[in-house]
Amino acid sequence: MAARVYRTTVAASWRWMRLDLLARLLPLAVAPLVVAWITRTPLGAFGLNLSHALRDLLVAVPLALVGFAVAAGFAEYLARRRQRWFVPDRADLAVQTAYYIFLNAPVEEWFFRGFLQGSLLRWWNWPVLAVLLSTAVFGGYHFLDRWGWRPVVGATAAGLSLGLIYLWQPSPPSLLTPVLVHAAITCGFLSVGPFLLYRLSLRAGPATPAIYSPSDGGHESDGPSPIGSE
Repeated sequence: MAARVYRTTVAASWRWMRLDLLARLLPLAVAPLVVAWITRTPLGAFGLNLSHALRDLLVAVPLALVGFAVAAGFAEYLARRRQRWFVPDRADLAVQTAYYIFLNAPVEEWFFRGFLQGSLLRWWNWPVLAVLLSTAVFGGYHFLDRWGWRPVVGATAAGLSLGLIYLWQPSPPSLLTPVLVHAAITCGFLSVGPFLLYRLSLRAGPATPAIYSPSDGGHESDGPSPIGSE
């Protein structure tokens, strides 16, 4: 099978982003707010605080670098298995990266670590079970977006790491470190990582010529999928 490189564009990414915002990120962002209002739980209990910001930043930087490298390597492994690479063009690189850093990572951490894991921990006072259950939900929910089983395994492993990061920190817990590490992992897997590895491959000269095809969409629910059918 000939290798194919799909260059994603801002227009293609916007087609899935506008749906993703309404169907996924908005409900994940609003649900904890509704629960907090009904139960009169302070939002700080869901990790919205900067009580130890300097410590969190110092911890986040090395973990984010490691997470980025592992995610980029895993994305390359999946691409080589399928002989299909999904690489954003320069404009789409900026748009996707901003989306993952400022929207996707904060909202997912707010829901899965701050709200779900934090609530389970308060209800049961059993940290291991809270981390494992919230991690299982986080990994399983990626199947809803038609991810293949290998990417879901990777997402679950990332979720476990993020859950442990959120658990092992001074009280009160803060979402700052998990959000930064999560953003680095996602960028390594879906935007900056594939872009950098693609640029490096061009300099090195691929062993076999790639077939460059216009992408109909860089997201799993719109056009050729970078992570589905595995």
